[in-house]
Amino acid sequence: MLQEIREKTQGWIAGTIISIIILSFALWGIHSYFVSGVSTTVASVNGVDISKEQLTVVYDRLRRQMQAQYGSAVTPKDEPTLKERALRSLVDIEILKQASVAQGFLITDQQVDDYLQSMPDFQVDGHFSLDRFQEVLSATLLTTSEFLDLIKTSLQIEQPRLGIMLTAFGLPEESRYTASLVNQVRDISYLPLPINQFLSPAIVVTPAQIQAYYTAHQRDYKTPEEVSIDYLELSLTDLYSKFNPSEPALKSFYSENINAYTQPMRWELAGILVPNAPSADQADAQQSKILNIKQALDQNPASFDKLLKQNAKANLPTGLVALNQLPADVQKAVMGLTQANQISDPVETAQGLVVIKALAVQEPKINSYDTVKAKVREAYIHQHAEDKFAELRDQLADLTYEHPDSLSVAAKALNLPVKSSALFARDKAGSDIAQFKKVRDAAFSNDVLNLQTNSDVISLNPETVVVLRVKSHLPSSLLPVKDVAQQITDKLKVQAAEARANEFAHTLLSNFQSGADNTKLINQYQLHWTKVGVMGRYATKVDSAVLDGAFRLPRPAKGKLTYGVTRLPNGYAIVSVSGVQDGVLSTPKQAAVFTEQVQNSLGYLEYSLYRESAVKRANVKFS
Repeated sequence: MLQEIREKTQGWIAGTIISIIILSFALWGIHSYFVSGVSTTVASVNGVDISKEQLTVVYDRLRRQMQAQYGSAVTPKDEPTLKERALRSLVDIEILKQASVAQGFLITDQQVDDYLQSMPDFQVDGHFSLDRFQEVLSATLLTTSEFLDLIKTSLQIEQPRLGIMLTAFGLPEESRYTASLVNQVRDISYLPLPINQFLSPAIVVTPAQIQAYYTAHQRDYKTPEEVSIDYLELSLTDLYSKFNPSEPALKSFYSENINAYTQPMRWELAGILVPNAPSADQADAQQSKILNIKQALDQNPASFDKLLKQNAKANLPTGLVALNQLPADVQKAVMGLTQANQISDPVETAQGLVVIKALAVQEPKINSYDTVKAKVREAYIHQHAEDKFAELRDQLADLTYEHPDSLSVAAKALNLPVKSSALFARDKAGSDIAQFKKVRDAAFSNDVLNLQTNSDVISLNPETVVVLRVKSHLPSSLLPVKDVAQQITDKLKVQAAEARANEFAHTLLSNFQSGADNTKLINQYQLHWTKVGVMGRYATKVDSAVLDGAFRLPRPAKGKLTYGVTRLPNGYAIVSVSGVQDGVLSTPKQAAVFTEQVQNSLGYLEYSLYRESAVKRANVKFS
């Protein structure tokens, strides 16, 4: 069992779990966990300090992660929650690490190296790439030593989890009991009680009630805060018209990019395939067969068609194809086929061993300047416009940063008009540039709205960027009670009708449960029972609230019904259950699925208890 756990720690389970953890740590800035320094302690776990510096870095990265995920800045009211979450994450990591060490779990440097080299994120063509590794690390702002420590800590924390999860087991009776609940069906009926049925007799709302509700819910009756903005817009599309290249410039561009206007070499191919051996014992036979085919072709190339009929056909594209249209494992061999009827040496592919014949070879062809002149012009303009766009974007960023209180300097230097928007609110898309959430978030940010500075450069799409500043600001204001009196009246009437419906539903329920006759009450409101029939708990043909209410009811006695009340989107309903049939394990496959689910659930529960126990035993002090 210990050997199995060790293998799983290095296998796909750990790969999935640890990759997620490492990504989360990197985004949350958990690498700061490994950074030492003199700073104020915000918490300690069994005597190990967590510094304010660590918390600041984790909080900052968590804030940026949420901002990137949800597309909006973190508001001041969210900051305490995020700080608490950041601190809790640091505390939990330290608790779990100490618990793992205390139980004797160890991770060697060799295990860290092996895991690092096996991570798909850092592989190129199936092998570990140092360049790719450094590229990813630079994006996460981690040093190599921090990342290796992070892997080591992550693997160490996961060892107890995997040990618990992989040793969990479920008894056959537990699987049968789970199936009886999950696959259970019930015979259901329900009596809908729509709220609109209870609006009569007429509900009278007094001015005093309106005023009281208005006073208690003033926040609901405020006009939204609005702003209008001035902004500079830099568009790649607008730059296209500014370029009118001369004929010599186009010909020079054509010569410099001649490969882009060259039809590549193309081949028409056929291949004889010897499929991969089903077992290692038959690998020699596979090699022998492909060598015999190659030898026969060397002696008599014309026998290719005959041998192709006698053997499997390789899965190659039909017709004339370029090199990049071929599978990567045959490209090198095809490059060596420079003449028609030439035959390659055996090639190892995912399908098996292949011998390839060039049925036809078409040499590369350079398209003349005259035939591709329009494409050359388009490419020239696009490339030069992109270069100019990048240059102007940098200038726009520098000028609006150096002159934060105005857009006029940048507008004059870059010859851009200052555009204006209509008033718009933070949470409602406008009809102009305010349709973009990035623009609305920037306009209502502290720097732009309160400090009256220019925004950063905002990318609306790959071809358009803007910089904005607030032009006018309309604070939120409370609407007069007379303007919202009808809204409040309608709301209070609905609330009163809902209260009537709720009271009526529980009166009916009490009568049903006591055996009293409800016929008169049902007829009074013209209500009708809906027969659902036998349904499982995950059925989609009936409102989920009805199903939820039905499966919460106790099992009815034989010949009896059980009743309950459930809330529907438009009112209430009396739900009745007349029969229950437990689910069964009908096939061995189904039994295996439920057994696995039970084991996973128990493993998750056991690990949760282990984690809670570690947290409970830890001596955590918050400063």
